[in-house]
Amino acid sequence: MQKTTILALFFLMALSNSAISQVHFGAKLGIHSFDLNDPSDIILQDDQSIQFTEAKMGFQGGVYTRIEIGRGFIEPRIMLHSTSVEYTFDGENGGLFNNVVEEKFTNLDIPLLIGTKLLFFDVYGGPVAHINMQTTSDLFDWDEYDEMFSTANYGYRLGLGFDIGKINIGVEYEGNFSAFGDHISIGGQQFSFDDRPSRVIANLGIRIF
Repeated sequence: MQKTTILALFFLMALSNSAISQVHFGAKLGIHSFDLNDPSDIILQDDQSIQFTEAKMGFQGGVYTRIEIGRGFIEPRIMLHSTSVEYTFDGENGGLFNNVVEEKFTNLDIPLLIGTKLLFFDVYGGPVAHINMQTTSDLFDWDEYDEMFSTANYGYRLGLGFDIGKINIGVEYEGNFSAFGDHISIGGQQFSFDDRPSRVIANLGIRIF
């Protein structure tokens, strides 16, 4: 399914010159926050636990195509985003415990947004797929730890933006349908911190043509 989606997006970006007056192509850069709603601790045996501590500001960048249809538009994007989070281990067994450890993710995001012009603003929303490309984690130092990433996770985005010449500035909210931390497997058992991970994203877009 992911291959079909990516091929469809590239097809839209390669539309013929006869449609170029209705199709725009550009690049986007942005920063995002990451938030969990009252995350739960992962409780292990012997009163040991893993606590979600904080998420640092993340970055993203990629390309987009905007297909204008009257006052409406369709905007597929291909974006790479990075997120870094910290956990605290509490326990009495030494090793990683009683330490703050870090985990970094690099994901390929594929949003498909549908929107319209409302006064001076673009109002839009749509689904987004997240495909994990790379993870580096201090948790790998723990023998019982393993990763079990899904092929893709899905969510949705809602956004508001405006244009200044060829520059587009947008603010977006992203919710997700999968639990954060469900890739964590300890002793063969899967865990998660929260069922409602979300992001607030600030984007700067530059229209190339």
